[in-house]
Amino acid sequence: MDYSSYFGSGLSVRIKGNDIDTLQKLAKEVADVMKQTKGTVDVDDGLEDMEPQLTISVDKEKAAEYGYTVAQVYQLVSAKMADSKSATTISTDIKDYKVYVQTQEQTDTELDDIRQMTFTHTDKDGKEKEIPLTKICEMKDTTTLSTMKRDAQTRYITVSCGVDEDHNVTLLGNKIQKSMDKLNVPEGYHIEMTGEDETISDSMSQLVLMMILAVIFIYLIMVVQFQSLVSPFIIMFSIPLAFTGGFIALLLTGQEVNVLAMLGFIMLAGLIVNNGIVLIDYINQARKAGVSKHEAIISSGKTRVRPILMTVLTTVLAMLTTALGIGDGSDMMRPMAITLIGGLVYGTVLTLIVIPCIYDMFHREKNMVEEEL
Repeated sequence: MDYSSYFGSGLSVRIKGNDIDTLQKLAKEVADVMKQTKGTVDVDDGLEDMEPQLTISVDKEKAAEYGYTVAQVYQLVSAKMADSKSATTISTDIKDYKVYVQTQEQTDTELDDIRQMTFTHTDKDGKEKEIPLTKICEMKDTTTLSTMKRDAQTRYITVSCGVDEDHNVTLLGNKIQKSMDKLNVPEGYHIEMTGEDETISDSMSQLVLMMILAVIFIYLIMVVQFQSLVSPFIIMFSIPLAFTGGFIALLLTGQEVNVLAMLGFIMLAGLIVNNGIVLIDYINQARKAGVSKHEAIISSGKTRVRPILMTVLTTVLAMLTTALGIGDGSDMMRPMAITLIGGLVYGTVLTLIVIPCIYDMFHREKNMVEEEL
């Protein structure tokens, strides 16, 4: 499995809408936001593949003075460009493809040919004169995208950037998203994060759900094991203790809570409950044998501390080289290893103290013989 995609090497923003000019304007604004955000590199506004365009605006009143309508002026220009006229357009979900029809005798029409174009006008005396097209039209040189991508028949432009090695792609994406939320986006246009950041966000959401399900299943399995609802509930208190240790370890080492760290928390939930199971099971067995609650709790700590520490120590030592970044690919797995080590060490120490105390609170003024476990 390629975990590199969960870290990400860049960010992508998709801008959707219909008007090309508005899309280009928004793309430049988003690119400016990325450039102003510390940690981004190689910002690409998605406008590098541009081609020149001549925009012609017909003045209806001036055209009418020469006896022409807007449609007729269009036909004049269209006839001049017959050699490069688009016969039709094939639209797909991704791009628009223009289909051109051309004969061998036809040649390409340059933009200058359109600027110098004239039309025939007959004056009151019946004389024909060649009138420049600029008399009734305003011509403006602009640029436009040579190809336009589509998503569900909606045009879009993708703005992207890289992320340097000192910054986390998820946190940087959140920072850019907050800045983009302040942009004045016209109605009918939409700006969204895509690419690796979207993948990471989806993965994090799925892992949170997996963690919740893992905790539920762990509890249900222990209910079956102990034939009790109370004992598994007490053991479950070790999970937040371990999670606290995992977060502290990530904070002290300067690591971010990413996908691999979340995997570490899921593994931690399954590992840390073993300590509580060992303690509570010993206490229950001792009390069934007639030992008092207080003596059973004290005895469990003395008797079970060694196997608990040995089990935790083997896991910690196994993850130590990864946590230190020793070996190929270990840097990528460091957040998971650090989460496990911090959670196990912190959680184990507090489990030996907190779990017996919670057990005592739940079983006050009760004898084991009277309780239904």
